[in-house]
Amino acid sequence: MPDEDITTTEVIAPVDRQLIRVQGDAEAEQFMEQVSSRGFTVCHTDWELPPEGYPGHQASVLAPATVYAEGALFCSFAENEIVSIGNWGIELAGACRHNRIVGNRIHDVGAGGVRVGETVIRPTDAQQSGQNVVTDNYIYDGGQVYLCAVGVWVGQSGGNVVSHNEIHDLNYTGISVGWTWGYGPSLARDNTIEYNHIYNIGRGLLSDMGGIYTLGISPGTKVQYNLIHDIESYDYGGRGLYTDEGSSNILLENNVVYNTKTGGFHQHYGQENILQNNIFAFSGEAQIIRGREEEHLSFTFERNIVYFKNCQLLGGNWENGNYRMDNNLYGDTSNPEIEFAGSSFEQWQAQGQDQNSIITDPLF
Repeated sequence: MPDEDITTTEVIAPVDRQLIRVQGDAEAEQFMEQVSSRGFTVCHTDWELPPEGYPGHQASVLAPATVYAEGALFCSFAENEIVSIGNWGIELAGACRHNRIVGNRIHDVGAGGVRVGETVIRPTDAQQSGQNVVTDNYIYDGGQVYLCAVGVWVGQSGGNVVSHNEIHDLNYTGISVGWTWGYGPSLARDNTIEYNHIYNIGRGLLSDMGGIYTLGISPGTKVQYNLIHDIESYDYGGRGLYTDEGSSNILLENNVVYNTKTGGFHQHYGQENILQNNIFAFSGEAQIIRGREEEHLSFTFERNIVYFKNCQLLGGNWENGNYRMDNNLYGDTSNPEIEFAGSSFEQWQAQGQDQNSIITDPLF
């Protein structure tokens, strides 16, 4: 720079993309067990621009990780600082089970924070990942190189707990769970996503995102007690809770979602999800969005508060009635006469929906 002297300037030139590697062999049943990484500062890793240019894959799942584990059991990565790196922070890849990622500070990263599982379904239990814990981590300022990376990604992996993490300032999704598009086989079952604080997602740069985003059939998965706000997409798809293609059998309860660009909750398509006891407030466009008309029950929406100002309540497709909505509170600060997908409240109730719901001020 003009005011710098090369003879006195410190220059840091990264030469590697991976600094810690814990690797066992699942096929030989030789696992790395009870390895602990605690209190390290891990920084200054490189990234590569491949000959074909930069490939922008969803969630940047193909980018490497600075701290990498494979075939690891009962290992711990705790209270480390991972900063100024060119890729992902920590990855638990294939055959990683019962590991803990706790209390790490991951920031100024080229990709995302924590990645658990793989994009493929391995044939044996020993080769599959699951039952890992990702908790109390502080993940922010991601996507510096790989723009569509996420804070925490869980792929073909089940029984994991992602809790009490603070995640903010990313260009895409906060937490992404599942990696099966549609109703095909999925290992993303029985995951618990709870008590996370997710905000300043999207930053007006990318589209089609969620504070918490899901894919595929996910029985036993719970998304609960999360605080999600300020989701700002470039164009479409700035959502708080986003059950995307085939997301099914998920319980979403006791979440608070506000200040999203296009929807507090959006279901593209899926089956028999349950939304209860949530608060959705002040989406800039529609508050609750249903994408695809399907022959089965899309979701049950009960005991929720939906609060907004001078915007649409329901967006998308609501014609075939394959959803259940009741015991909700709806409030529009600018208009007490709320429209329900083109119908008045009385007409909507005559269709069998929201029989015991009310329109009133929630008195926040």
